[in-house]
Amino acid sequence: MIRYSIIIVNYKTPQLLNDCINTIVSTASFNETEIIVVDNDSADNSKELIMTSHPFVRWVDMGYNSGFARANNAGIKVSKGEIVLLLNSDTLNENNAIHNCFTRLENDSFVACGVQLLNVDRTPQISGNYVLRGGLNYLMALPYIGRMIRRIAISSGVKKQI
Repeated sequence: MIRYSIIIVNYKTPQLLNDCINTIVSTASFNETEIIVVDNDSADNSKELIMTSHPFVRWVDMGYNSGFARANNAGIKVSKGEIVLLLNSDTLNENNAIHNCFTRLENDSFVACGVQLLNVDRTPQISGNYVLRGGLNYLMALPYIGRMIRRIAISSGVKKQI
């Protein structure tokens, strides 16, 4: 039974995509998971590389560069899992983060969740917000101003839902 569907949109990232899938299939919980790659007309060796290394992957060719949202929608349409994860091809599944995310989502009343994104140097990326709405969200991504707003939010007791 497929419980989880992982949809990865690809556009000219064959090696990143292969590394991503390798880290997913290396976990013990992979047996309940399907991986769907939606290709935005990469016109490179992506399909050959992935289907040779991972023949269980479901490959969806868009036939044109449809963009991230439309490609994800195409993947969702063919998915069979109860829970769907939209994943970037440069993701690495460290410490079984994907399974932990699935488990947490199943055991809570939330309808969506995400994990902490990390930069190459292991520092956290801004991948969520501290319950701030409106124009402040645009400022959170700025290097110095974003950190300042985050500190103010933390010092005033605003918390991120974990």
